[in-house]
Amino acid sequence: MKIVLTTPDEWSPELALALRSLLQQAIDHGCPIVVSVRADAPADEISGLQARIRALVRESGLAA
Repeated sequence: MKIVLTTPDEWSPELALALRSLLQQAIDHGCPIVVSVRADAPADEISGLQARIRALVRESGLAA
């Protein structure tokens, strides 16, 4: 399978490479959960999203 991602033009090549590396590691070593958030997302919104993801993983039986 081949997954093609595009990154924003304002991202540096280093940031795009880091994203690729993180995604590759997630795919190689487990079940990746990928979430996209706005650059201007407030911290409480991100914390709420993390809590919902943790609950989903726990309820699905995927938690180690």
